[in-house]
Amino acid sequence: MLFPHVVHDISRISSRISARITAVSPSFLTVAMAVALMALLQMLPPAWHGVLRYERGAVLDGELWRLLTGHLIHLGLAHWALNAAGLVLCALLADRVDAPILQGWLLLRLVALGVGVSLMLLAFAPEVSHYVGLSGVLYGLFVLVLWPQARRRELIGLLALFMLIGWMLWQMLNGPAHSEMELIGGRIVAQAHLFGVLSAVAMLLAQALLHTTKDRPSSNT
Repeated sequence: MLFPHVVHDISRISSRISARITAVSPSFLTVAMAVALMALLQMLPPAWHGVLRYERGAVLDGELWRLLTGHLIHLGLAHWALNAAGLVLCALLADRVDAPILQGWLLLRLVALGVGVSLMLLAFAPEVSHYVGLSGVLYGLFVLVLWPQARRRELIGLLALFMLIGWMLWQMLNGPAHSEMELIGGRIVAQAHLFGVLSAVAMLLAQALLHTTKDRPSSNT
């Protein structure tokens, strides 16, 4: 009469699997879909990459989709893998540090960071004629993830944020490392990292202002 025990064990295992699936955070699911989308786009023919990448002249001519799609394609497999790993790390950190800025609407925030980086490239970096990759968005995303810990003056969050900003400034002042450019197979646009950080700061300031407005008592006349 082992059958009832087998049914019971299968039911218990199914319940555990269902609980694990339910426990997966929406942010991680969004990141998984973004990684899969970037992988699919990376497999497109090179001619398609030329249509999707950020190109200053093409954007000025009205091809506005490049403001977003340029962040979704990469120089090669290594470039894609590094950015995909960065996205996964951000999702894991967001769950661990309970970053309120990333709770819900993560996709919208990724889009806002991407468009913000591209618009700043367009306005403040006319020397950048073309750009691909998610690194600028990732810099902004890491700021959003680490800020709650840094604000609480937790040592790990403060150190990680300091290292991120320090590395960005080092790249701006001294230029990207040649070994890093060889790894990804092309030039690193350090300005995009700066613009990603600035976009994240703008989002944090906007959220703080929104909370301040909501918390302000309304005056009855």
